[in-house]
Amino acid sequence: MRRIELDSLSKEAIQLINEDNPLSEDIGIYAQDGDLSAVIITPDAYSYFLRKVEEDEEKQDAESLRNFNSSKELKDAKSIDDFLTDER
Repeated sequence: MRRIELDSLSKEAIQLINEDNPLSEDIGIYAQDGDLSAVIITPDAYSYFLRKVEEDEEKQDAESLRNFNSSKELKDAKSIDDFLTDER
């Protein structure tokens, strides 16, 4: 994560960030053409987001392990002799 000091933001942004209950108030930062450029989220929302990403990664890892066929991997793997032959 890149870091920026709160005091370097505009007064308007600081006011929005320092609201009493900003939990459900993400702050969108828009370019002049109206496209969303970035979003400021609360620390609680960021923690939630990280947890969900980690859960998804764990599901993907578990799926990979379920689909892993060690017999096939061993059968297809090169032996030391194969590597030595390739060098000649």
